[in-house]
Amino acid sequence: MNIRTYQPSDYKSLRALYENSSLYGGQFDEARDGEERLRKKIEADSDAILLAEDDASLIGTVSLIDDGRVAWLFRFAVAGNDKTVVAELINKALGILKERGHTQVLVYSPVGESELDSRYEQLGFNKGGDYTCYWKDIV
Repeated sequence: MNIRTYQPSDYKSLRALYENSSLYGGQFDEARDGEERLRKKIEADSDAILLAEDDASLIGTVSLIDDGRVAWLFRFAVAGNDKTVVAELINKALGILKERGHTQVLVYSPVGESELDSRYEQLGFNKGGDYTCYWKDIV
């Protein structure tokens, strides 16, 4: 397995992972995950999207949202929720964020997803309160 940064040529494979309805984090949304949007993201921050691949096949991803004040993990999708892949991706992501001076990272998880609760608890995350995310299209 190899952990590396996203390149525009990875888009079709990454989108397929995002569209896999069995993976949380893989919930594709054109407004956030369109090809041009991801290209601009990595132009601004080359480490913003990490990929895990095995035999040239994409098996996991996590994106870093870092505005200097707060750091988030986003689109943390791993095929089969493979614990080794999860651990490698989180270790790489945390290493990058630590180098940038962050001492804490946040991640969203849907309420009632016991598999994800278990994932984040095993990774040492503290569970916060349940919140509802609101959004609005900007027209």
